[in-house]
Amino acid sequence: MTERRAVRSAAAVALALLAPAAARAAEGVIYSGSAYVDYMGVPDKTAAANAPLGLAPMASIRIGMDVNDELAFQTKACVSCHGIDMETISLDFQPKNWFNVQFGRIAIPFGEFSNRVDPGSYKTGSQPLIYDMGRMVYGSRSAMNLGVLALPYVDTGVMVYGVKWLGEKIQCWYGVYGVSGLRGSNDVDWMAMRSIPYNDNNKLPGYGGRLALAYSAAPGAFFGDANLGASYTAGKYDKAATLGYEAWAVDATLRLGKLLLRGEYASRKTDLDPNATGYPYAVVDPWFTKSGYYAEAELPLGAYVSIVYRYDTLERKGTPLPGAVAELSADSKFERHTGGLVITPVGALYLKASFESWQTTDFGNFYVYHAGLGGAF
Repeated sequence: MTERRAVRSAAAVALALLAPAAARAAEGVIYSGSAYVDYMGVPDKTAAANAPLGLAPMASIRIGMDVNDELAFQTKACVSCHGIDMETISLDFQPKNWFNVQFGRIAIPFGEFSNRVDPGSYKTGSQPLIYDMGRMVYGSRSAMNLGVLALPYVDTGVMVYGVKWLGEKIQCWYGVYGVSGLRGSNDVDWMAMRSIPYNDNNKLPGYGGRLALAYSAAPGAFFGDANLGASYTAGKYDKAATLGYEAWAVDATLRLGKLLLRGEYASRKTDLDPNATGYPYAVVDPWFTKSGYYAEAELPLGAYVSIVYRYDTLERKGTPLPGAVAELSADSKFERHTGGLVITPVGALYLKASFESWQTTDFGNFYVYHAGLGGAF
């Protein structure tokens, strides 16, 4: 195997990190996959009527293939709450560690959580509120309309990325991209992002990038590996290309002995259509903002059990849209405390259980619980 092929194969494995198990390879083909079933329960009847209750499937399979020493192909198919989707399909031109080009339908690197969107890669039963993908109470389009950016965010476009070592301990990953961008009409339509056709709706591409620094600690050190990251994306989202959006995020991860700490903040400013009718309040500023953060701690308790605690928030500031539920105010906030337990009876199988306490400004307080079973290969 040439040095260039070895580098490209390592990059292909890195692209398979959404699966918690190591990717399998045979004759230049790398494949991995996972399946997870989550049950979501809400005891409060009012909150339950505004929640995606019951069982939800989350399954994926990823295949990567070496075309030649400088070109690789990858695709990922998934089954989740939005249906069956060929989520990504792309080619990677990888002539150098520090210069690579990926094009097709690609996974956008926004935030640290974009590396962990498969359920086997996070310990809680739900995603952070800022990145929720369809499992949020009062997350309908007429209420909070999900979070800052629904992950995974996949889009049609081109990304240039690379890796550079800064000394022996610090690695820098960087990427910039041009894509079709978010789609919608007077706010983002998340289902439209998952609907064919995948081409741009306004002929003006969105753009963005991510920069991440990773520190590699010595084996066994109490202060372990650490990561810092920053992400940005912007563009026009309506068909007439008159309404814009701008989103950014910062994140940090630190390992202290066996304890893993994570934190991330994300925010999006989205233009409103001032000519639309039916706003419940006077439109003073023709935009709204949505922002929030999460702080999370994971700790293994022996070889088969891990516990997790997460605190996260989500705020929406700005007049509600025409047709929004009457309870939604111009300054709405969710707070959530989550405690979870993960049991791994065998290497590729895991069971999750988590309990969530929600406090909201507009919809009262309530509890949510999750129980799930998953596996990966």
